[in-house]
Amino acid sequence: MQTEKNNTTWIIIDPVDTLFFRGAESMVAGENHEVDTLFPPIPQTIIGAVRTAVMGQQSIAPAVYFAAPEKFPFLGPPDQPGFSLVGPLFLANGETILLPAPANWHTDLSDELAPKLEVRSAAPLEENTLGLKGSNGSPFWVRKPQHDNLKSLGGWWTTAKTLQSMAAGQTTIPVVTDISRLSAGGAALLPPSALYDREERLGIALTSHRTAKDGHLYTTVHIRLRSGVELAAKIVSKHEVPLADAGVLQLGGEQRLCRYRLSQEFDFPAVQGNGLVMSLSPMRLADLPETLASAPRASGKIFRVGGWDMKEGFHKPMRAWLPSGTVFAVDRDTLDHCNFIAI
Repeated sequence: MQTEKNNTTWIIIDPVDTLFFRGAESMVAGENHEVDTLFPPIPQTIIGAVRTAVMGQQSIAPAVYFAAPEKFPFLGPPDQPGFSLVGPLFLANGETILLPAPANWHTDLSDELAPKLEVRSAAPLEENTLGLKGSNGSPFWVRKPQHDNLKSLGGWWTTAKTLQSMAAGQTTIPVVTDISRLSAGGAALLPPSALYDREERLGIALTSHRTAKDGHLYTTVHIRLRSGVELAAKIVSKHEVPLADAGVLQLGGEQRLCRYRLSQEFDFPAVQGNGLVMSLSPMRLADLPETLASAPRASGKIFRVGGWDMKEGFHKPMRAWLPSGTVFAVDRDTLDHCNFIAI
């Protein structure tokens, strides 16, 4: 049986100023004075911004949409958009898509100024080799580590060429801390500081009359992308994307203004994998299919995100998420999902 082909479109997002994506901290007086940021945001944040931009450009009133969402197939029902999103990722210098560094890559980070890093890949331990008891008998580990203080590169970013180099056994990878020195088509590892700065902002709480509350001060963390860095995400849908080729949208907390443009220029390379796949987006833990939920995995810290339900007019429940770059010990051919790449 022939399946309907999906359309894919990249959306490139260029913030006009800083971005703010709230974490899970409470903003109730007396509980927290600092509100951290969750960056890059979860896919649903970008999905919400895209849906809002479509509704604005098509002059679709929220009440009209909620009354008959079936009339707007790309938007889909409130709880199930008519498209999925891969990312968000980064676009460097307008030409190089940056991917999350796999969480199973480890290196010695004691020398912060090292021009190159020797990267070792952790792999699942052979079942019951050490007689381990737990939820999974095959945890990831680094075989014969060359250093005592290896740390995961989860949270760093890399290029498609790096994935290919690592798969081919070339494990010494250049470090790029200045995006202007990134070679197009070259292998590289990039710390988060090469892509964006974290800026603390002081705020005050307001009364219902929009006046300041005495003694109610707090700080938030905003994100400022470095010059030459943009957000990038791939929209996948069986429907045409009803967005103008370029325009503006509002993103994240405080509805920060961003420019966007659509593109068809980018794609992911073929990597000769070795039975491992990496997620290109954060994933909600409860939504993992059994194939992944029961598979050995290497991941950063699980984080929790809530949000606001526009239809219900109330907070969404807090959900547990795995960060992008999570690696699973399954073969790519067993997954029918665009969110994974073989490594």
